[in-house]
Amino acid sequence: MSEHDDEFADVPTLAAASGVTEPLRASRQVVQAGDGDVSAIRWSRTDPPAPGREARITYLHGLGIDAHSFDQTAIAVDAPAVALDLPGHGRSAWREDADYAAAATAPTVLAALDALDVPPGLVVGHSLGAILSARLTALAPDRVTGLVLVDMSPDFAQRAVDRIARALETEEPFADLDEVVERAIAARVGDDRPALMREARHTTRLGADGRLVRRHHFPHLGAGRTASVGRFADAWPDLERLDVPLLLVRGDRGYVSPRLQQGFAERLPQATVVTVESRHAVQTQAPLALAAAVREWATTHRLLDGVEEPPTTSSPT
Repeated sequence: MSEHDDEFADVPTLAAASGVTEPLRASRQVVQAGDGDVSAIRWSRTDPPAPGREARITYLHGLGIDAHSFDQTAIAVDAPAVALDLPGHGRSAWREDADYAAAATAPTVLAALDALDVPPGLVVGHSLGAILSARLTALAPDRVTGLVLVDMSPDFAQRAVDRIARALETEEPFADLDEVVERAIAARVGDDRPALMREARHTTRLGADGRLVRRHHFPHLGAGRTASVGRFADAWPDLERLDVPLLLVRGDRGYVSPRLQQGFAERLPQATVVTVESRHAVQTQAPLALAAAVREWATTHRLLDGVEEPPTTSSPT
């Protein structure tokens, strides 16, 4: 079985864990956008997938991961969607200049959404994807009906952002998937081994020497080169000009501390803030809690009218 054939083999398991009996159908689609390809996962009610205009949500992942990080959340929200591999990540093309700041990648992402025929709808962004989602909304406000930021505030320390990027650049290859998981646990990325194993399987590929390497661009830059992820504080003007409902979902052990949450609420008093039990990667560590928060908020603001309510699930995990 090829890697592509096996890519969505665990969707039934994720659906069962979400209490969803008839999950959305997942498929991979690659489009030309800007100077390279952008790869996306389409979540549709039909197989083959319906035209792009069925999509109601766009999911944008964080630094160093990929579109698969939102799989269980997308299944649990149960609304047709697209989840992009951001430029330089997953199966999308790398930028020659290694500039992955929101200002640099937003035009490419908008071109990809056009090519995918994605209509106006919700945008859900995690970490770097949250900063990017704010830039998208500023550039194309007619595209976004509501914005969800997952565990990220523009006030997150820039030195920490840059430190994370440098750590990705110096990450050594792995002997096997078990080593990927062990390093993640040691780095306190999480402690859910099945979730970390799933992430490891999707974010690595076999290198030329037979060891596993990350799919994203950062560890492949070459000696003396570094990547840019931009200044996260630059997202404040974009967020303060928003004219759509805004939701922040933070992990209680994530990057948005109580102090940052207070500052966020003071600058954006119209925003809804929800806290769930999770570290930074809320969509992989508490996907059902994130899905429930998105559904409740979207229902309150009538942002998913016409989308069927998913079945009641057990307690979020």
